[in-house]
Amino acid sequence: MKNAMGWKSWLFLIVMTGATGSQAAEINLSSATDFTRMDLLLKDNDRLHSVFEMNVTLSPEATERMQRISLESVGQKLTLSINGWKVSETTVQSVLGSQFRVSIPKAIAKDLLPTLVD
Repeated sequence: MKNAMGWKSWLFLIVMTGATGSQAAEINLSSATDFTRMDLLLKDNDRLHSVFEMNVTLSPEATERMQRISLESVGQKLTLSINGWKVSETTVQSVLGSQFRVSIPKAIAKDLLPTLVD
């Protein structure tokens, strides 16, 4: 019985170590301090979506954070939050720079949009 418990404990530790090694990265951005420009597309009759698209330009400090986090996360999941709202999760394909487009689900946009103007 003691050997079985030891084996299960080691297996648990190995699984947990693997799980923490592939944990998704996160970046939390503040529209007040991290964005130098935001362009939000609210409606486009040529494209029917359930999302809003926002183009952002990051400040130099936020760009540095984004580049570092995305470089460390290539091939892994990255969760993007803006003003405390989880906006998207995607697999990082390459290092992200100072400008990018984010798709915001309408359900989240209803709560997020008022925080963008503060």
